[in-house]
Amino acid sequence: MPIFNENVLKEQLYILRDFLFHYESYRQINRSLEKLKNLGSQEFWVYTANAHYYQAINLWCMVFGTYNNETHYKKLGITKDLKAFIYSELKLNKDEYSYYWKKVTDWRNNHSAHRLPGRLDEVPELKMARNIVFVFEKWLKQNSISVSDIIIGFSFQQYEKEFKRNLDITFEQLDSI
Repeated sequence: MPIFNENVLKEQLYILRDFLFHYESYRQINRSLEKLKNLGSQEFWVYTANAHYYQAINLWCMVFGTYNNETHYKKLGITKDLKAFIYSELKLNKDEYSYYWKKVTDWRNNHSAHRLPGRLDEVPELKMARNIVFVFEKWLKQNSISVSDIIIGFSFQQYEKEFKRNLDITFEQLDSI
């Protein structure tokens, strides 16, 4: 088994699981926004969706944003290059990935974690960020790190699937109100 910082990995796994939960919550609320407006304050649902989006961006950047963060993926101590693996798995070149990374981290820095008055940026889509989370888990496995050995039964895809199922049930119940 390779040498890596297990405490950092555990924190990263929970951060990225929470990213998936917030991203899916944001998506579900947006898909259901018209119906939800009938249940009360439209502002409440818009602010709730936005809060999930902001948190999803912030969480993703904790692992894939700047190296200064204690939970950045490079703090694991694994020497194999994650970015090259991401390029290969997602069929991206370095410029495409860098453009996307900059778009997400700039948005976080100028709108979510901080505010730059008068600055308007296009809101980045988080589908690629989601895909990068799944690639990260695959990269760990390629480096002989089984996340399910670190946290019994851990799988990003399984967590996301179960969370989506629970959200669907919740939103079906809201529809019946």
